[in-house]
Amino acid sequence: RFTTADVAAEVACLKRKIEGYRITNVYDVNSKVYLLKLHKSGGMDGETQKEVLVLESGTRFHLSKYSRDKSNTPSNFCLKLRKHVRTKRIEKVEQVGIDRIVDFTIGSGPARHHLI
Repeated sequence: RFTTADVAAEVACLKRKIEGYRITNVYDVNSKVYLLKLHKSGGMDGETQKEVLVLESGTRFHLSKYSRDKSNTPSNFCLKLRKHVRTKRIEKVEQVGIDRIVDFTIGSGPARHHLI
């Protein structure tokens, strides 16, 4: 389980790494663990950069290069999340106050969503 300092450090790392990336798709490993596949085209070498963000509700969040087993059929929550955030850009990653709460701002303008 992350402490407040752990969350602040991981948020600082994610700000540098994934702000500006687009969400390719959302998968659920189980009812508490979700994977967000991210991509950003036109990196330094002109190739698409890919990342996987692992979100475990109430416990941890981090980037991973490893492929994980996903459920065969997505949950209703996962389908709803896909509907609203797929192909959208991660605009901002921030910690809410000094709590262990992270706010991912996805999209901009009236189509903006917050994944907390």
